[in-house]
Amino acid sequence: MRYLFLYCRWTFLLSLIADIDARDSGKYLKQYFELMREHLFAIFTQYRSIFSDDVDDYNTNLKDNSAVPLPGNLSPQAEICFTHNILPSFALNITEHIHQALENYLPSIPFDDRQTRQSLLTQLLYCAQSLARVGCDFTDIVIGTFFEGAEVKEEEWVWEVTSAHRQRMAKLLQTTV
Repeated sequence: MRYLFLYCRWTFLLSLIADIDARDSGKYLKQYFELMREHLFAIFTQYRSIFSDDVDDYNTNLKDNSAVPLPGNLSPQAEICFTHNILPSFALNITEHIHQALENYLPSIPFDDRQTRQSLLTQLLYCAQSLARVGCDFTDIVIGTFFEGAEVKEEEWVWEVTSAHRQRMAKLLQTTV
């Protein structure tokens, strides 16, 4: 059920992304980040709301019915491992998808178009901040894409924006812990 939930939501999100006009890379990435931020935050929070008690109930039932075979011939321990790894695997898939989108569309935006690049970096960091609230901060994995092919002077503004993002994230984590 968990897999099906994530699969259906992800498929729907991909259909929305497919409808974005890809002729203008800057506009495409901006809309892409907006869709990812909005829908992925919802997917993560809904998943946790729907399935939060499910794991506890399952573990209780598992102790009571340890001899009962589970569907798919998985052992009870394998079933627990499978259900606990779905969301982290989904998060890795998301990170790879975002990284791929950056690699495909960002190179067509010139480095001297700082306004567009800075706006996109800000959108990306908003997306990362939103997903970090639900345990999926991908900033460190994808931020390097903004540096590929850049000169040192062009990297400085990326570090400035990223540094401000890290400070906001640190404050956010302090208020939520």
